[in-house]
Amino acid sequence: MTAGADDEAGLPGISLRDSHLQADRVARPWSWRLVMFLRGVAVFELVKGLVFWGLLIGSGGSPNPLEGARVSWFVACTFFVAADPVAAVGLWLATSWGVVIWLLAALGQLLWAATAASAAPGRWFAALVSLALIGAYIYLSMRARREVS
Repeated sequence: MTAGADDEAGLPGISLRDSHLQADRVARPWSWRLVMFLRGVAVFELVKGLVFWGLLIGSGGSPNPLEGARVSWFVACTFFVAADPVAAVGLWLATSWGVVIWLLAALGQLLWAATAASAAPGRWFAALVSLALIGAYIYLSMRARREVS
């Protein structure tokens, strides 16, 4: 079938914009803000997952990045390599399972920051950003819930 035949059949065109989100922007602004916030967090989680992938495979130029690494560091990196991208997909889709995985990963980030050796760079920054994002999520979800009731 050609594109012209699809138009004649009355099929809707493919658009990168979600029409439901555009309608919700006016009718339910806090719900729309929550979805946009979750998508922003999804991008952050994806980047964080890629950073952990880079640490795990030794993107810094080390021929053997796992040589001399602590077991706790390896376990934490492996957890974040898997959890962060999965959470990013769920957050982008604004699903409840995405939020749950994100919260578990954020709690893991906080636990890792509190217990990791001092040589782990940027661990407190990521933990503080995670805390701030959790606070913003709680605020936005409470406002969106009031909007629905």
